[in-house]
Amino acid sequence: MAIKHFTAGRPSAAWPARRLPVCLLAGLATLAAMTAAPSAGAAEPGVAIPGPNALHIADIKAVGTHWVRMFVTWPDIEPARGAYSASWLTSYDQALSQLPPGTNVILDVVDSPQWETGAANEHSPPANPQDYAHMIGMLAQHFGSRVAAYEIWNEEDASAWWTGAPDPGAYVRLLKAAYPAVKAAEPSATVVLGGLTGNDFQFVEGVYAAGGKGFFDAVGVHTDTACNKLSPYDFLRGSDNRLITDSFLAYREVHSTMIAHGDDKPIWMTEMSWRTTSATCNEGAWAGQTAAGVSEETQASYLRQAYHCLAQNPYVQVALWFPIHDEGSTVSGLVRADGSRKPSFTAMRDYVKNGDQLSEPCGNFTGPKITVGSPFDHIKYRGPLPIHVLAKSSQGVFRIRLEVDGHLIRNYDGSNYPDTLSGVLHWQGAKHISFGRHVLSFIAYDKERNVSRLNLAVYHARPKPKHRRRRAHH
Repeated sequence: MAIKHFTAGRPSAAWPARRLPVCLLAGLATLAAMTAAPSAGAAEPGVAIPGPNALHIADIKAVGTHWVRMFVTWPDIEPARGAYSASWLTSYDQALSQLPPGTNVILDVVDSPQWETGAANEHSPPANPQDYAHMIGMLAQHFGSRVAAYEIWNEEDASAWWTGAPDPGAYVRLLKAAYPAVKAAEPSATVVLGGLTGNDFQFVEGVYAAGGKGFFDAVGVHTDTACNKLSPYDFLRGSDNRLITDSFLAYREVHSTMIAHGDDKPIWMTEMSWRTTSATCNEGAWAGQTAAGVSEETQASYLRQAYHCLAQNPYVQVALWFPIHDEGSTVSGLVRADGSRKPSFTAMRDYVKNGDQLSEPCGNFTGPKITVGSPFDHIKYRGPLPIHVLAKSSQGVFRIRLEVDGHLIRNYDGSNYPDTLSGVLHWQGAKHISFGRHVLSFIAYDKERNVSRLNLAVYHARPKPKHRRRRAHH
């Protein structure tokens, strides 16, 4: 699995290199402002920018999205305890005034000043969550309805951006301080559980276990995964058969985790993208073994596919492309560093204008097709039982598992994921199971660990009684 990393860029500087790797919308007034919305239930598109001094206004207007996300760094806003920077607040005021009318702004509030933690590492979590709460409450009061949402930290499940992570308990303490502070200052603002590294449903589990339920309005996830070349339709499963967090579609695992805790809150995908590069991956598990990105045409295709998938899951309310412009080695933007626009810019503009235009399946979650040549259903047998089974899948078949009454008989594995895998067995063990009805199960797995099952009833019949010969009487 690729290692995730991210840099929350300062408003006054270009972003350093970063990885490639939503909450109820803020009131009816905000909804009314979305004049260029995709089809009902589809995710609202948007873009991310580094901060108030790199707005890219012309491109934001041209692409037509109505959501913009930018970072606010606490050390800049409050360089000394209780001393707020008027110049930084003014720069954000000016940025908000330049955005197109009706733009919904998300501020991602990150990092800790040294006076708070005593540490030079700004990614150290707050020593006193109430200090962060006072600051973010000030922001919410200052900006009022001009800011639709506040994202509480960034990738707090990763040690690169929260020293000592993962620590759901410490993060929940921050949520419990920040949530009421924002709501007291601006009740309509959405509070987003800070964007997680990938679709980290395990961290979400930890948040609930630590008592975080009720202290966020939406869960933020990031799907811009390092050295990712897979389509949004493709996914991998872990040993628990759940989609791994790096899979784009694993936002569904985040949702199922929330539902399991009785929390039907939305998901906001506050970062999504694919890099456009032919360079070799230099990070994570695949460093030196694969390309770091895709072609510009493929990036545009993946953008369409991603929003197509999200349109099928209306609980994903917002999905933002990160970033709008290439910045240094961050080459996942819709616009090149020289200002020219990639095919993905056109793809985003088309989605904003026309909505989802795709009709193809989003991911294949159907297991292999199973055909049983023998035995027949409800067969009565005596002695060994002939078994012949085929499994077919365009994804490639990984395994056929044979069971009787839930107990393993044998596995047949396809090491190279063939389209068709067969299993043949003259099962001698059938002679030794109890007489009567049994369930014979055929379970097939494809390369993506999709599962299909076919059950048959078989009856182990008692031996026929032997007839004694009558003696002839003379």
